[in-house]
Amino acid sequence: MHARQRQAEETRRRILETARSLFESRCVAATTLEAIAEFALVSPKTIAAVFGSKRALLAEVSNPDAFSTPVKLLIEELRATADPLRQVSLVARITRQAYETLASELELLRTAGALAPKPADLEQQVEARQCENQVRTIASLQEQGVLRPDFSFEETADSVWALTSYEVYRMLVVERHWRPARYETWLEQLLVQQLLASASE
Repeated sequence: MHARQRQAEETRRRILETARSLFESRCVAATTLEAIAEFALVSPKTIAAVFGSKRALLAEVSNPDAFSTPVKLLIEELRATADPLRQVSLVARITRQAYETLASELELLRTAGALAPKPADLEQQVEARQCENQVRTIASLQEQGVLRPDFSFEETADSVWALTSYEVYRMLVVERHWRPARYETWLEQLLVQQLLASASE
């Protein structure tokens, strides 16, 4: 990598880190490009050249890879295991870790007003990805004959989608200040009750 390219990437990283810090501490509306430039030790023209606008910079700050490497590894484990209880446990862990990773971005978007994409857009992206894995897991449990018989496949999928939604995570962890580990345990217990026939007997 050429020295100029390394310098450009370092400048871009520093701007993003500074913008995130100021957006979270001052709120988005009160943070100017001039303030970001001052703290990032660059000129406002540099920020404009790299990102174009405050809106574009905010979009970049609040649009991470929804599934980080640890979450991707858990998804791989979920796809490889055939143990029903382990599958349900992994669904709960993946849900917790995905939202833990994204909580700051989602909360930032909620305070950003008209400048930001809707928080629901990011939530829907994450939940859509999770839904694919959940449907695959429910199908696996159905093939093993361990699903509760009193719910249809569609009702089971709907129940899991509702329980693993970001809104539920937000109400408990962000608003009620549950520890993420407590949320994960609570979610796992509910999913076991909701999914597995042995838990309903």
